[in-house]
Amino acid sequence: MQKIAIEIGIAEMKQALIIFGIALLLATVGYGQTGTLAPPPSPFIYQGKLTLANGDPATGNFDMIVEIYTTETGGTPIATLNLTGVSMANGIFTIPLTVPGDLFSSTATTYLDMQVSPAGANNYTQLSPRLAIGSTPYAQALTCLSCISNAQIVTVDGSKVTGTVANASNAATATSATSAYSVTGIVGIANGGTGSNVKNFVDLSTAQSIAGDKSFTGVLSGNGSGLVNVPGTLKWNVAASGNVQTQSNNGYVLMNGSAVTVTLPTTPAVGDVVRVLEKGTGGFTLAMNSGQSILDWATSHQETIWTRQYNFGSSGSTIAWSAVASSDDGMKIAAVEYPGGRLVVSSDGGQSWMDPMPDDTRSYTSVASSSDGTKLIAAVENGYLYTSADSGATWTPRFSDSNKNWYSVASSADGNKLVAADTTNVYTSTDGGVIWTPRRSTGGHIGYVASSTDGTKLIFAENLGHVYTSTDSGVTWTDRLSSSFNQWSSVASSSDGSKLIATENPGRIWISTNSGVTWTPNTVGPAGTNTKWTRVSVSSDGSRIAATANNPSGLVAISYDGGTSWTPTGVGTSWSAVAVAGNGGRVAAGAFDSSANKLYTGPVTTQTIVDTITGVKDSAVELVYVGSNQFVMASSNNMTIPPHTYRTSTVSR
Repeated sequence: MQKIAIEIGIAEMKQALIIFGIALLLATVGYGQTGTLAPPPSPFIYQGKLTLANGDPATGNFDMIVEIYTTETGGTPIATLNLTGVSMANGIFTIPLTVPGDLFSSTATTYLDMQVSPAGANNYTQLSPRLAIGSTPYAQALTCLSCISNAQIVTVDGSKVTGTVANASNAATATSATSAYSVTGIVGIANGGTGSNVKNFVDLSTAQSIAGDKSFTGVLSGNGSGLVNVPGTLKWNVAASGNVQTQSNNGYVLMNGSAVTVTLPTTPAVGDVVRVLEKGTGGFTLAMNSGQSILDWATSHQETIWTRQYNFGSSGSTIAWSAVASSDDGMKIAAVEYPGGRLVVSSDGGQSWMDPMPDDTRSYTSVASSSDGTKLIAAVENGYLYTSADSGATWTPRFSDSNKNWYSVASSADGNKLVAADTTNVYTSTDGGVIWTPRRSTGGHIGYVASSTDGTKLIFAENLGHVYTSTDSGVTWTDRLSSSFNQWSSVASSSDGSKLIATENPGRIWISTNSGVTWTPNTVGPAGTNTKWTRVSVSSDGSRIAATANNPSGLVAISYDGGTSWTPTGVGTSWSAVAVAGNGGRVAAGAFDSSANKLYTGPVTTQTIVDTITGVKDSAVELVYVGSNQFVMASSNNMTIPPHTYRTSTVSR
């Protein structure tokens, strides 16, 4: 036996075998009108869908027994119809039912019972429970408005609905919905909608973002007081007193009697304009938000602050500090004098000093330190090299068989690999200075050396000559600046040997970030290329660089960002030596301040400096935002502007 199920439109009855329902045709008369029940047409039509137990729609011919009862269960049918060969296509069937004309008008409640069998099989399936039909399958509207319940209404043709609809929550498509409070789906533009499910109406009463091009006809009225961030428009504001936070595309007339700050817009768009006109007597400062700058004039940037502390005086006014060396933490320092001076050491960052050889003055030219400050090496013109393994307490002469004109020394981090240059050769040692090997001729030039922390990468610059680098502890050398015969005065190396710095006297500060393959000359200082650079030093990571210059235009130039920008300090003093601690936290430098040679040491910190532009009465400025946190000054009058930075760069070579 094949099990079946039926679905019909008025309601659904879910059971073990079938689901079925019936759709009834309705007719209405005007509201408030009375009338008598009309007989249904004979026959009236039942339509439904037959579904097999496995969920597939039935197809083919079926026999049906349809009975009408006055009770939900039991009882005797008041009408019985036998239908044979009912055709099914995709489960859909339509059957005519002929019943006595007064059946529904004379019976308050009736129930529909149905049995279904494959055609000719005479094997019927009983559907239960019975379906309540109600009092009338076809009637006029009576005086009551609730004769038909919501459950009995399944669908209504939209063309039959007119007037005001209080609630239409399940409308799939509404082509015309007059006075509808809530309509879902797409409503055409001609019917008051947007014609799309992604576009919105322009809401004129609440905040809203509107994209795309819009065209308006007619007159837009108002004073524009609410317009902001609109390029090409400018609204003037009068500020009687107090600081001002400017808005894009606004002008400000200041009437202040005391100084105020005028801050640029926080989130401008490209092309936005700000104007400021000072008509008061207090004056104003034009300030920027964090990260903003006024192109070519003012920036928000970091600057290096060196807290200089005078620690130690030289032997006499004719003697200068020729070199300074520092441990990684900056607490152990060694300094030497030239000519005929002393060698002094400190173990507390320069607060106190020890003179290990007070009665034995020499013309010291250079000094270098291991990373922990315990191993030192010093060079003497027309003399020896000296090494110490106890932070300078005792010293051992090296090359004591003959005097040489030593001018530069450098050390690895552990103090075992050393490099030294005199006017004849560059020498290296791998045992802390006991044994030395000549590596290359200096050709009679005074030369300067520096080393990576492992002692494998070396740099050598010869005065009025070339700059050379080595990657094998001095065994072989590569000429890096062969076209330059500059007056090199000092060199320095980062811990890995990738960042190299070389200075000229006079001239520029040259920087390489690829172990000397290419170089960028930097003009730093008020004297430009006439600056007389004496010494240079760099932190282990290459980020903190300090260079000294002597008079005229003496200064210490310190960079916190690897040479991108520089902060001048000690301007006007003749500086001769400098050392940056490996961690970059402290700087020691020697200077002649017109009365005596002195050593200065101290911590180095960075702080954010915001350049400002100021205006007085009758001054004015206009600025335009060009993107990337930058404004340009389109015009100005009687504005005080900070000086330009010292630094310029030329093409790498």
